[in-house]
Amino acid sequence: MVICTSARTTPCTSTMCGRDGSSTSEPVPETAVQEVVERRRRGRCLLLVFVAAIVGWGIWWNRESETVAWVLDQESRLDAGWENQPAIVLLVAFLAYVFLSAFSIPVATLLSLALGRFLGFWPALAVVSLGSTVGATLAMLLGRYLFREIVVRRLGDRGSGILESFRNHGAFYLFSLRMMPQAPFVLVNLVMSVSSIRASTFFWVSQIGMFPGTCLYVFAGSRLPSLKAALDGSIEGIVSGPLMAALILLGVFPLGVRMVWLRYFSGDDRLTSRDS
Repeated sequence: MVICTSARTTPCTSTMCGRDGSSTSEPVPETAVQEVVERRRRGRCLLLVFVAAIVGWGIWWNRESETVAWVLDQESRLDAGWENQPAIVLLVAFLAYVFLSAFSIPVATLLSLALGRFLGFWPALAVVSLGSTVGATLAMLLGRYLFREIVVRRLGDRGSGILESFRNHGAFYLFSLRMMPQAPFVLVNLVMSVSSIRASTFFWVSQIGMFPGTCLYVFAGSRLPSLKAALDGSIEGIVSGPLMAALILLGVFPLGVRMVWLRYFSGDDRLTSRDS
C-alpha cells in the first residue's frame, strides 16, 4: 500500500494521494489541528461564561417580573418536595441520571450541580456517583451486544489505537481515562464496549475513577445559593469561600490529572487532545 508522508503517517486515500502515490494536497499537521481544537474549546468555555453572566444579569434586573416569580416558585416546590418525600426524589433523580448517562445526553454536569444544590452534598454524591456508573455500564453493554458493528465502523483507527493502549495497560488505562473530565464520556464507553473488559471490571473501575471529579462537581453545586438568596443577598453571600475553592479545584483538577497522564502514557494523547 502506498503511503503519503506528512506530519503523521497516514494511509493514502483518493482525496489525499494521486494514482502514483504523490500527495495532491498538503496535509494539516496534527499539532495544528490540536491547537485549533483547544482554541475552540476555550472559546466555548468563554461563551458559556458570557451567556451565564447575561442570563444571571437578566434575572436580577427583572427580579420583580412574573417569569422570575414563577422560577422562584418552582425552586420552592423542589425544595419542599425534597423535604416531604426524600425517597421518591432520590429515586427519580437516580433514574434520570442513569437514563441521561446511558444515552449520552450532555446535561450530566448541569444535573450534578443542580442535584448538589437541591439535595445537599452526601445524597447528591450517592445519586450522581452510582447513577453515572450504572448509566455508563448500560451504554457499554448496549454498544457491545446491540451496536457492536456500528461502533467498530465509526471508531475506525482512533478506536484501534485506544484499544491497543488498553491491552498494554489493562484496567489502569480505563481508570486514568475516568479520572480525566476532558476525556469524552461517550467515546470511552464505546471503545470499552468492543474491548475484552468484563462488565463488572468496567463498573468498579469507572466508579472509582469518576469519584473524585464527581465529588468536585457535587460539592460546587452544594455551595450554590438559592435563586432567592442570589436575588436578595449581597455579593458576599453569593460568592462564598467554599464556592470559590470548588470552582478553583474544578479548573485545576483536569490539569493535574493530565500531567500525570502524560507522565505515564507519554505520547498517547488520543482522547484528551481532540474535540469531544
